[in-house]
Parts: sequence; structure tokens; C-alpha cells
Amino acid sequence: MRVVLCALVLILAGAASAAAEEATPTRVATLLPWIEDALAQVPEHAIVVATVRRDLHTPVAGGAIDLGNPHSPSFERLAQARPDLVVADATLHAPLRAKLAIGETEVLLIPTSSVTGTLEGLVEVGRRVGAEAELTQAAASVRRALDGLALEDPVPTLALFGAPGSFFAVTERAWLGDLLAHLNFENVSRGDPTQERFPGLVPLNDELVATLRPRVVLLVTHGDPERIQEAFRSRVARGGPWQSMHESASGGIHVLSPRFFATNPGLALPAAARRLVEIARPAVSAGPP
Repeated sequence: MRVVLCALVLILAGAASAAAEEATPTRVATLLPWIEDALAQVPEHAIVVATVRRDLHTPVAGGAIDLGNPHSPSFERLAQARPDLVVADATLHAPLRAKLAIGETEVLLIPTSSVTGTLEGLVEVGRRVGAEAELTQAAASVRRALDGLALEDPVPTLALFGAPGSFFAVTERAWLGDLLAHLNFENVSRGDPTQERFPGLVPLNDELVATLRPRVVLLVTHGDPERIQEAFRSRVARGGPWQSMHESASGGIHVLSPRFFATNPGLALPAAARRLVEIARPAVSAGPP
């Protein structure tokens, strides 16, 4: 009888230990701020112990360790966070994979350059932390919202990414360009992938701009927004090298909020899409110049 009781105690103790281990949230470090937002919805499954900054001036919140710049995160701080899982971008962070795998830490690289890739990556993160059902449902909600926002008629649009000293056309190989395609915007950039310096971004030159006739121009800024906007205004002003762009843009030139457009917004894609549609609808009504 004592042997049976001892065996039963051991079995119950093992079951309790397994249940406790299963109930412990996965410790996640992420180089993608939108993953942090998504995991905040499933705190019973995952806790973000380290993350990168959303911009150069705003520190991370919520007690997570600050990994700094997503392009060059601090590996020392990552080690201090002791994550079970590191989530990063499949394109941007692939060269860093070995350094991100500190000890036995699992590294999950997910695609973020398209709407479909973003949502599939989100579901995969859910699968790894035991929240597949919840994040699958969240991804499906995003898809439905985007499908309901698509424009009836395409709008010729040029999306630009402005950095200090340079402007790039955003192509459909970047998340913003792919989102515009989902919403039935007509991307006029005609970017050559062989000229890309960064994934989905093609350098602009005066000769290329002269051939473009966008009805709507969208500008995303990186770095010093005021300085970049001033540089852009001087180029599109009367007598400037990009005057033709200003003349064709009957729907206006719009500077997009960094809140939704500086980086892939993940589950906030519908909010970004609604803003784009708000910009486009007056242009649809006005028609071409």
C-alpha cells in the first residue's frame, strides 16, 4: 500500500509540476514593436521581457529591457533579459540570427514585408507561445477589416520614404506598398528591384520623378521630420526639380503619422488603412488634374 501511495504522490507531483510549467508565460524578446502589442493581448501566454524602441526618442515602456535600435540591438541587454524566444524580421535580422540565439534561446524570424506575411508571422508567434487560437482570431479580424476598406476605383499614388539626404519610392515589396495594393491604390513608382538599397525602397532621381504622375503623394519620414519635410517642399515647389509631382497631385501631398507608418503596425494595420482611405477618397471624387 505504501508503494502505491508513494507512486501516486509522485504522479500527482509530476502532473502539478507540468501544469505549473505550462502555465508559466513564455519570456519573449522582440525586435518588432508590433509583436509586443499583439502579445499584450495574451499575457497569460507570453510576457515581453525585452524590446526595441519605436523611435529614437521614446524609451520602451512596461518594464521591458530596452534593446535600443532595431537595426543594431544590444546583445548584452538581450542576454540580461533571458528570453525563451526571440522574434525578429526575416529579412532585416537574418544576418543577426546567430547573435540573437543566446545560449539555447529559440529565434523566430517572421516575414513582415507584406500583409499576408505579417499575419502569418503573427499566427506562428501565437503557435510558439501557446496562443495560436487567440492570435489566429486576431489575424482573421485584421483581414476582414482590410477587405472591407478597399477602394472601388484605383488611385494613382506615389509613396515616399524620406531619410536625411535621400528620398526613396516605396514599392509593393515593402509592407506599406503591399498594403496600398490591398486597398486598390495604383502604385506609380515602377521601382526596379535591382536598384533597391533597402528591401522595397528604390532611390528617386529627377529623371524618374519627371515620368511619374501621381494623383496622391504619401510621405513617411525617418530621422528629423521637419528637416526632411522642408527638403521635400523645396523639391516640389515651383521651379524645383520635382515641380511636376506637385502639379499632378490633385489629391494632395500628405505626410503620414509615424505612429502607424514609421514601421509595420501589425494588428493596427486597419487603422493605418483607414487613414490611407480617408486621404484617397477626396482624390477619387476630384478625379485627375
